[in-house]
Amino acid sequence: MLEPRRYLVALSDPFAHALLAAAVAAPLGGAPVRTAVAAGTLIDVDHMVAARSLRIEPMLSLAVRPRSHALGVAVALGAVVVAAHGPRHGWAAFAGLASHLLRDASDTQAPTPLLWPVAAPRQIGRGLAVAGVAALALGSWAISRRAAAS
Repeated sequence: MLEPRRYLVALSDPFAHALLAAAVAAPLGGAPVRTAVAAGTLIDVDHMVAARSLRIEPMLSLAVRPRSHALGVAVALGAVVVAAHGPRHGWAAFAGLASHLLRDASDTQAPTPLLWPVAAPRQIGRGLAVAGVAALALGSWAISRRAAAS
């Protein structure tokens, strides 16, 4: 049985992912922020699929996060959304999902397959995750400036 604190963290996780996705996409405006939040939160449906359960304990007991927690998935999602809705939304989808993956890879829980299938799942540490999130926010700012200039 999991300790109560772990349940609380698990229940607050979608809100933390949504806030982080909104923060990295904020320079892009309201609609892209909603795209980022959707991408940054809905990915965790993969935990239910991998655990074959809707209960929290089996999802938190996975030895490794699902393979869909890979940056390649974020790139592919971004490309699909660019084709469907344009570059601001495509970047927002990529940034929202990538911020989720970076946050997951910086905790002490199950390893994250960030570079699957090239590298084994692992954790990256808070410093690298913070730098990655800052780079995503900078990318959003640059895209918003480019869009304003054209």
